Amino acid sequence: MKSHAYDIMNILTNFMSKSLRRLPPSALLCLAVLLSVLPLQPVCGQSENPFHANFITKFTSAVEGDFLHVTVTGPGQATYLGKTTAFTDSQFVSLIDGSITATYRLTAAGSDALTIDTLTIDFVGQGANVDGGVTFSGSYTIVGGTGRFAGATGSGFLAGGALFLTPTDGIGAFAIAGTISR
Repeated sequence: MKSHAYDIMNILTNFMSKSLRRLPPSALLCLAVLLSVLPLQPVCGQSENPFHANFITKFTSAVEGDFLHVTVTGPGQATYLGKTTAFTDSQFVSLIDGSITATYRLTAAGSDALTIDTLTIDFVGQGANVDGGVTFSGSYTIVGGTGRFAGATGSGFLAGGALFLTPTDGIGAFAIAGTISR
């Protein structure tokens, strides 16, 4: 026994087939050429928007071979996230050349257990020693997210500084400026 949906599908298929047969071949050729030349745009494309954030942080560090392993956490404010916490336990600073790599997780303060809005960014930069601390700058790339930021992408610049209060611990601040697509 045929369903009602099957009958409707048959009617539409027959109608479309007969309608296209009525078009002159030149119209079909023009349509084919036009479709091959026009750039395809995603139906629900992502738009690039300005993104910026700033954080006041505290850090702990430990020497591991030729690297300083740094754990950083602190509150801040970020575009589209509002009040946000930045965290990394994977920041590594080369004691040989001052190069820095890190993956930061930015978590919106209003996130609950059901929906956690986060952005994950990779940072690659360079540090320079100053009296009592360091300055650093480099580029970041948004490599993921959760909640409202699932599938987010973007990039830009990250810069800041840190001041040692003890040989291994201290305070710092950094800012981010760039773009985000979500």
